[in-house]
Amino acid sequence: MIERRAIDLGTTVAGVRLPFCAMNASGAWSSTAAELRALAQSGTGAIVLKTATLHPFIHPQYRSLHNPGYDKYLPLLRELVASAPCPVIASIAGATPDEYGTLAHAFAEAGAALVEANLADPWVTATLAPFEDRDALRVVLRKLVASDVPVAVKLPDRPGVPYGILGVELAEAGVRVLVAKNDFAGLEKLRLEAGGRFELVAFGGIASGYDVTRALAKGARAVQVGSALVDEGPALFARLAREMRVARGERRE
Repeated sequence: MIERRAIDLGTTVAGVRLPFCAMNASGAWSSTAAELRALAQSGTGAIVLKTATLHPFIHPQYRSLHNPGYDKYLPLLRELVASAPCPVIASIAGATPDEYGTLAHAFAEAGAALVEANLADPWVTATLAPFEDRDALRVVLRKLVASDVPVAVKLPDRPGVPYGILGVELAEAGVRVLVAKNDFAGLEKLRLEAGGRFELVAFGGIASGYDVTRALAKGARAVQVGSALVDEGPALFARLAREMRVARGERRE
C-alpha cells in the first residue's frame, strides 16, 4: 500500500522558525486588520505587516507607503502574536537613522519575531538615500541591529552599490537576512557577489509552487508573495504548498 510521506515545507530565518517557506510581502493583504487576521488563519509561513513609518504617512507621489503610523499597528501586532500559529514580522521605513532605531525597538518590544527594514521604498531612496553614502548606511544599520530581534534588510532592485561592498557593510553591522528581488540582477547576483554569509528571502514573480521551489533552489531560504496574493487571497498559500508537494512527489511506502 502506498501512503503519502509528509515533507517539511517550513524553514528557519535568522533563528525564527516559519511553518511554511512562503509568506506575504509587506503591503500585500496587510493593509487592514481584517486582512491580517485572514492571513493568520491561512497557511502562510509568517505575517508581514504593512510598512510603517513613525508618523502617519500620506503622499501623492509615494502611495505604496501610505500608513496610519506605527503606533496604530502595535495593538494589532500584539493580538496576532498571541493568536497566530506563525511569527509576525514588522516592516519599517524612516527618513532618518533615528526613526529606524525607534521603530525597530518599538516593534521588538511589542513582540515582532523579526524586523524588516524597508530600504527599497522610493521614498526612502529620495529622503534617506542610504546607498549613496556609506557612512549614512552604517549609521542606519547600527540603529537597526541595536534592537532585541533579528533584522532583515529589504534591498531595492538596483542598490547602486556593488554587492561585494554592500555585503561587507551589512555583515560588519551584524545583519543576517536580506530580502532581494527574485531575478538574476537581484537574488542570484547578490548571492554570487556577496557570498554565502546572508540568509536570503526572495520577492517578486512568485505565483506557483514551482516558482517557490525555483527560488529556493537559487539559494533563498523563503519567499514573499505580492501580486498573486492580492489576486487570489490567503487561500494562495494552501495552493502553493499543495503544488510543491505534488512537484516533490510526496508519498511514502
